[in-house]
Amino acid sequence: MSYTNPSTILVIAKEPLIQTLMCSLVDLSGHKATQPRSDECVPAAIARVRPDLLLLDCEHDCACEQEAYDAAATIGAEVLLFTPARTNAEVADFARGRGLRSMALPIRLHEFSETLHTSLRA
Repeated sequence: MSYTNPSTILVIAKEPLIQTLMCSLVDLSGHKATQPRSDECVPAAIARVRPDLLLLDCEHDCACEQEAYDAAATIGAEVLLFTPARTNAEVADFARGRGLRSMALPIRLHEFSETLHTSLRA
């Protein structure tokens, strides 16, 4: 699936391998994946990148802190939570508490792309 105006998606994952995987899925979905710099905290990365969507691993420490959500809200970015380690139901419960969408890995590329598209239209 390709979009004429690809969105910028900031990927935040706890594990480097998962971060690389998620960036690849974002790119394959026709969007532009970005990551924080190695010396950059998540809120600073959000302010610098100004993503359309924050793809946030619910296993990452910042997923439990309000600061990242506030930084995303300040620039009008949607937040999509994902998990490589929990079930769909577990991440959905966590996301629902914040009024967010979620997904669990593994996921097929088509489903991943559709979930991004739905989140970007929110």
